[in-house]
Amino acid sequence: MPYSIDDLKDRLARFSRLDLADLPTPLDTCPRLTEALGGPRIYVKREDQTGLAFGGNKVREFEYSVAPAVDEDYDTLLHGAASQSNQSRLTAAVAAKLGKRCVMLGRRDDHADPVQGNLLLTHLFGADVRLIDSPVEKERIVESLTSEGRKVYNTSFDGYYLRSVSYVDGFIELYQQLQERQIEPDAIYVCSGVHTHVGLVVGAKALGVDVRILGVSPSPRDNAEKNAELADVANEVCRMMELDLAFTSDDIETYGEYAGGGYGITTDAGLEAVQLCARSEGLLLDPVYSGKAFSGLVDHIGKGMWKEGDSVVFVHTGGTPALFAYSQ
Repeated sequence: MPYSIDDLKDRLARFSRLDLADLPTPLDTCPRLTEALGGPRIYVKREDQTGLAFGGNKVREFEYSVAPAVDEDYDTLLHGAASQSNQSRLTAAVAAKLGKRCVMLGRRDDHADPVQGNLLLTHLFGADVRLIDSPVEKERIVESLTSEGRKVYNTSFDGYYLRSVSYVDGFIELYQQLQERQIEPDAIYVCSGVHTHVGLVVGAKALGVDVRILGVSPSPRDNAEKNAELADVANEVCRMMELDLAFTSDDIETYGEYAGGGYGITTDAGLEAVQLCARSEGLLLDPVYSGKAFSGLVDHIGKGMWKEGDSVVFVHTGGTPALFAYSQ
């Protein structure tokens, strides 16, 4: 028996939540992109327009996942990843908005010099940016902060499952927009790290919505292993929300074959997707996440998975500032 929207909203209201995002985000119709691809009607859910600091899916996620840092009076938000990390940018922006210290431990990688894109914005938001070369160095810095008496909240793993919970709410928002416009999508595509994909899948199953949700990974992954991993996260979300649902790997659909040589390494198809969306609709994807995800959709259309008369929603998760660091 499906849950109602009101029931799901009541369950979501049990969690602490910050007010960070401009919601609802638009659901755009893309007629020129539809024509260019010669296949299904394309709609884009604009999670790149969540408002704060050039937007992106992390803004919606942080409404839930950073709330415990406020409730429990943490004074420092920390994140460490690639130098052009979207999550580092938004960790810094949220810290500034909340009046907390931010420490960004970025990798000294190929996109760390010159300072531009996400890294520039992270500096601009006042983060203490430290570029490092090893996980050991990162551990030492965290230990040092703790010894100074700092209460450190790592936005990568603190509040981890709450980031998936946020996209149960995101699916409700998308579903209501689709209903208002009498659109019945055949598929939803999203760049699949973990949380946005999992939240959409849980939300759809909870509401009894029969739609394929396909995740395209930004990193090379074995699809079966990835599906199992995300099913485990989905089951934890159901436990937290007290939903009588269970997921197996068969309930998750991911594609790791469009990631190319690795995370942050561009692919020809991904760059073509960035240019196609820019020149067809004035829509800016990024080369690390959404460009690769859209290239998967383009390939699937070319293989006949979706045809004229079908409807496909692409969830644009943001990441636009990285374009400047990949200008070459």
